[in-house]
Amino acid sequence: MVLSTVLLAGLAGCADRPNNLETYYDRPAGAATTSTPPPAAPGKPDAAAAAASSAQREIADEVTAAVLTKSDLAGEGVRPATERPESSACFNGVPAGDPRGASWTYSSGSSLIQQVTGYLDETATGVLDRVRCDGRALDLPLPSGAESVRGWCSGGTCTVLLAAGHVLSGLEVSATTSTRAEDAVKSLAPLAARKLPAT
Repeated sequence: MVLSTVLLAGLAGCADRPNNLETYYDRPAGAATTSTPPPAAPGKPDAAAAAASSAQREIADEVTAAVLTKSDLAGEGVRPATERPESSACFNGVPAGDPRGASWTYSSGSSLIQQVTGYLDETATGVLDRVRCDGRALDLPLPSGAESVRGWCSGGTCTVLLAAGHVLSGLEVSATTSTRAEDAVKSLAPLAARKLPAT
């Protein structure tokens, strides 16, 4: 699951490498010489590259900040999972990026996975509009802090995706019944929404 030209601590694959096409061809004799701008002085990256790097760092920080912590979940009766449970097809359908997240286990044996992804070149709401998951759609109120929200339940697994700015936060609860999973993921959605970047 994950980030579209994305980010987070290096947000997946946003690197630019200019090509010098002059090295590919021999210039015909007598061809007019065109002036080219001098190369940038060492240590002074061009403004566009600097702005892109700054945006990447900012979104990476927002993604990290949106991950729920132990203190955030203190009242939920969960503990850190020793191994990350397998994600559902819904999570796997989130557009690629470089996600961050955490996995938790309830005393009942139910599991919680959070996956947070940042997108450099589009808004998280735009990404969420393209996500399609199998199962029953959930009727969810828009929690404070989120710009859009969608959710689905399939079997005993329920997934909620919340978007704000360039950050998409996903919550997935797997329980013995769909009702338990739905109740849990709905109770967690406001917590996750409050950690999304302010817009």
